[in-house]
This record gives sequence, structure tokens and C-alpha cells, in this order.
Amino acid sequence: MMTNKNTLIFILTILTLFLSSCSSISNLDETIVPTASSTKSISSTLLLTQVSTASLTPTKLPSPTATQMILAERIPILEYHNPSFVLSDEVMMTPEWFEDQMKYLHDHGYMTLDAEQLVDFLNGGSYPQKSVVISFDIGVDRRSEYAEIVIPTLRKYGLNAVVFLLANTNLVGDDCNKGELFCWSELKSWSDEGLISVESHGIWHMDYAELDAETQKLDASLSKQVIETNIGKPVLGFAYPYDSINSQTITILKSIGYQFAVGGFTRNDRSAYRWDKDPYYLPRVYPYSNPNMYPGLSSNSGMTFDELMTSQTSLIGLEPPSSGDGTPTPTNSIESTNKGPIGTASEYITACNQIDKITNQVDRIYQLNHLSFEIDLSLDTQASLPAPVKLVPSCNYRSENTPRAIILHSTRGPLTGAITTFQKKGNTSAHYIIDRDGTVIQVLPESLGAYHVSCYGSRANCVASCPICDDANGNFVEPATQSIGIELVNGGTVNDPDTFDGPVYEDYGMAFGYRYWDDYPEAQIQSLILLVNDIRNRWNIPLDMVMGHYRINTNTDPGPALNLFWDRYGDPFRSAIFPPGD
Repeated sequence: MMTNKNTLIFILTILTLFLSSCSSISNLDETIVPTASSTKSISSTLLLTQVSTASLTPTKLPSPTATQMILAERIPILEYHNPSFVLSDEVMMTPEWFEDQMKYLHDHGYMTLDAEQLVDFLNGGSYPQKSVVISFDIGVDRRSEYAEIVIPTLRKYGLNAVVFLLANTNLVGDDCNKGELFCWSELKSWSDEGLISVESHGIWHMDYAELDAETQKLDASLSKQVIETNIGKPVLGFAYPYDSINSQTITILKSIGYQFAVGGFTRNDRSAYRWDKDPYYLPRVYPYSNPNMYPGLSSNSGMTFDELMTSQTSLIGLEPPSSGDGTPTPTNSIESTNKGPIGTASEYITACNQIDKITNQVDRIYQLNHLSFEIDLSLDTQASLPAPVKLVPSCNYRSENTPRAIILHSTRGPLTGAITTFQKKGNTSAHYIIDRDGTVIQVLPESLGAYHVSCYGSRANCVASCPICDDANGNFVEPATQSIGIELVNGGTVNDPDTFDGPVYEDYGMAFGYRYWDDYPEAQIQSLILLVNDIRNRWNIPLDMVMGHYRINTNTDPGPALNLFWDRYGDPFRSAIFPPGD
């Protein structure tokens, strides 16, 4: 009978694992990569190979004390490849720039988190505001650059990094003197020294968005087993090849035992957050430049590395309470309710009751932005959206809601204005906001009512045809207790289309007395369709109960640019967003 190690070598030999370059790297000649269809034939029984992990018990690392220290609420995960990485003439890295950036982190007092500490941070652990994760995707055989540049530089400045390794035999083996190939004993030595955490980048470097569930599980499981066997520590994280996933991927990684995963530009906000809502699709930032721009970064709109790090660790909008000298001070916080997502409406109400007792507005917003609840959207819908759903909680709620309709609004202003309005105590609110780029923001749990429509206590204050202002017996009910409210970021009417910075819809009929309207971008419309259909399925709401605010009150929003059930004539033309029969 073969030993575990020999079994593993045998599996890898049979599979003939070859390296596919990262989406931005094409340095290996004659690389052969199994396609999604060809790998389906690989027997799933390979996953039954038992690799002993009995000794792989994580050692809990202590978090730094919060005494006299501003704590991190958001941190960047930097993504490097090899120090001489070149994507194009405009986007590259040099060994000199790499050392310059590592020296900056050391000189400015940044703490670098390893994989276990990152998991702890994502689960609410406390770390200094100046915290960062340095990550590398090892997808090409460039051992000498790591052995001679990366590792000595990390050692020199007292830093550590998270390495995502493509664990196949074209890249890493047992022989430490075989050209540019990495070797397991050297990687283990660097790991034992505390310089790197070795995590997974898969085996084949295939696009997970194109793979079936069996192939994804095989790739992610086998790479985890290989690394754990050779490094002797649990593998906690995964880096998606091509930054790409499908609706099954996250569930698969969770089932295998991964505790976080990273992509690239997975959402507009490129920081990872304490209590991050999407630990399995974290964004990363690229510190690349070119000789004509450095120290400005071509990958970050010309920002310097200093400006990048400052922006990605900023507490603006999440200011912690502080004393006059800038150190944290105790407040009447809701620490006991913020250990994880709130699961019931009553828990949310209890938390809001505590938040609303806070008189200092900065303290109140800080605590409000740490209020967490379960996202109502299905996982399939979340996976189909262009970015992960964000939570921006509000405590402007009604304690009851039995949704019979979906009411659509336009913000008549920017996203920031809507958020400020919804988070102001005693003001209006909605359940969702959809930003211009299609990002969906949930503001309140659907089981609670939002203050997005109202008859202000009297049926006469709503239009006579309001379809949700009366119950089955004809008695008056407030429409906010019968509906889900969605705000779409939109400016409304446009006075001068020639100077307006954005898409314009021209209504030839001059609807509501105005000819020009801020148009709704395609990304926003597509997210609206996904969101509306998800809500309808969950609450059994018929399509004819999706409506604009104008069907409740004498309002114009969301305006003629949002053509729900009718073909939109004017310029530009658009077919109905929800065609009959949907």
C-alpha cells in the first residue's frame, strides 16, 4: 500500500499538471491547461485520497491591544506577482519600486497581517489602523526573484506576506536545485520563519466561472491538500484564477474549509473590512506603475503609494470616537450586539434603540456603520450582481412589514446624499439603493418597514388609486407597511443637456413639464431587474405590483426615463424593462 506522500505524488503524476499563466502573465512556453470539458472526465474519487491533517491545528495568534491605539476598520490587500512583473509598458513592477514600497510600510509603522490574522480581522478582530496584507500570486517559475529579492526584503523590514501558490509540478517540487522551480522545503522554511503564509491559487489556473462544480471542487481541494501536506499548516485562503467565479464557487470553497478568498477588482471599494460581508470575494489593490509615472501608480489613477495606503486605511465615514489627543475613548457602544450579523427583526430593533440613545453624531454613525444584518437576497442573485451587496444600515424603520408591492424611487441626488439622509435619526429610508454602476446597497431588513412612502396617517394624503393603502376589508393601512422600497441613484430632471455630465434621456412629450431627464445606465437597470425579481420570488409579489412612487403619492419619481412596462420612445429608445409575461 502506498504512503500518503507517494499516493499524492502518484496522483499528481497521473494528472500531468501543467501551469497556466495568470491572466496577465504569459511567460511559460507550451503550457498545457485542461479545459473545463476535459477535466470533467477526471474521476472525483481522487478527492477521496486521505491526506493526514491531524497535526494541522491552527495556533491562535494574539491580536494587538486596543489600548492607546486607533483601530483598523478597513485594510488594503496589496497584490504583487514577481518583482520584475510586466503586464505592459504602462503597468509593471521593478525590484527597486518593490523595495521602496516595503521600506515605506516599515518606516511608516504598518503592521502586516498573515492569513490567520486576516481571518481574525474579517471576523471582528482588532488591529492597528495602519495594517495591511501583502499578497503574492505565484503563478510562474521565478524562484530566484523570491529567494533573492522578496524574502530578503521582507526579512530586512520585518514584514510578512500571504503567498497564493499554484501548487502543481511545473512550478514547485522536491528538488531545490532545479532551475527556477520552487521547492517545498524552501517554502516551508520561509513559512516556519514567519515570513510567508502559503495559501492556494488552485492547481490548473482555470477560469472558475467556466467550470462545473465537480471540477472546481477537485481543483480547490487537491491544491489545499498538497500545500497542507508539504507546508504542515492549514490553508485558509484562496486566490481566484482570473479573479473569476460563478454562483457555485463560494459555496464550494466554504464546504472544503477555506475561510476567505480574494479576487481583484471585485467591488468599487477596494478595502477589506472588519466584519466584511464578503470574505470569499475580497478585493485587492495593485501597486504598479511605469517609468514615466513612478512614484505615481498607473494602476491607481496616478496616486503615490503613500496616497494609496492612506486612502485604503482611512476612517472617514467610520470615525471611531476619540479623545482630544486622538486616542480612542469609551462610549455607550453596542459592543454586545455587534459580534456578528443580526438574525431577527427584534434584535435589529434592540440594537437601533441603543444606537439612537447616542447623542454624539460621530459616535452614532460609527456604531450604525457597525450594525450588521443578514442580506435578504438569494445567493444566486448576489452572485449575478456586478459587485457584492453592501450594507449601509439605517435605524429609520417601521416595526412591521407585510410586503405586497415594490415601490421604485429616484434619489434626485448622489449616493452620498441618500446615505446621509437615510442614516440621519428620524428621517426617511428605503430597503435598497442601486448605485449608477449597479452596486446594490441594503439599508434595512425586508421584514421591517422603511419610511419611503407614507399617507401621513390619513388615506386622503395618498392618491385615490393607491393599490396598497387599503387592506382586504377596505380599511386604511400605511403603504410603508405593505412594500419594499428601492431608491435608484438618479438626478431627475436636466436643465441643460449640453453641460450635463452623464447620460440624458429626451422625452419628446415633455413629461411632467420637463423634456430632459437623467437617464438610468444599463448596469443600474440590470441590477434592478435582478433585485426586483428576487424580491418578487421571495414575497410572491406579482409583476403588476411593481410600481413607481407616483402610484402612491403625487410624485414624479422615478420619472419617465425608467420605463417599467412600456417601450420608451424619445431619445434613446428602450424596450420595456419588464416585458409582459416576465
